[in-house]
Amino acid sequence: MLNESTIHEYISNLNKASTHEEKLNRCTKGLLELFPIQEAHLFRYSPLGNIAEGILKIDSSGLHYIGHVRDDLRNLPPIYSSLRKRRAMYISNEEFFEKYGSKYTNPNEKNDHIIIPICFSSTPVGYFIGRELPKNFTCDEKLLSIITLYGKLVGKIIESNKEGQSIGKLSKRESEVMQRISCGESIKEMTKSMGISEYTVKDYIKSAIKKLEVNNRVEAVAELLRRGSIS
Repeated sequence: MLNESTIHEYISNLNKASTHEEKLNRCTKGLLELFPIQEAHLFRYSPLGNIAEGILKIDSSGLHYIGHVRDDLRNLPPIYSSLRKRRAMYISNEEFFEKYGSKYTNPNEKNDHIIIPICFSSTPVGYFIGRELPKNFTCDEKLLSIITLYGKLVGKIIESNKEGQSIGKLSKRESEVMQRISCGESIKEMTKSMGISEYTVKDYIKSAIKKLEVNNRVEAVAELLRRGSIS
């Protein structure tokens, strides 16, 4: 029977993956292995601009990259609400058109889905969409609670990569600062979490902007997200 202990055990095994990409793949596949979901989509989310970008989709036919998908979540109220509340949300077929309109309908007319936020601490940085749910599927509070936990634990796995390798021309510290900015951390928060001064944080930001040949930190984060260099 699925419970919190099972989720913790499953996640601990996922954390043994050797690369960041493998972790993302296995975390997404975990939704199909643990929950009554047959199709899972993974998206990254930047609080700067409320932009979501597709990363990958896993279904019975295998793994597919969906980097072409890009949306302003303010146009997708259920997902935006789920991320703000940091809690999984179920949208039924009956609710779908009212909440989304016709633009995002599934070709097979199975539009019910579960939104699962992924957070670093209290900051949403991505989400899963679980689709292709069983016929006559019923979603209760217990399932939403457990699947919310799954998203939180996945966030911790991704966060453990935050202090990882340098990105292209950026140093390891510059890369870390840009990753933290993309997760919504302020300069003051970074001084505490990284143990450095505000001046040093600002210096890393300026240096990263210069190396990336952009005009400001928003463009720098957007460029790194476009490259898939940060989550």
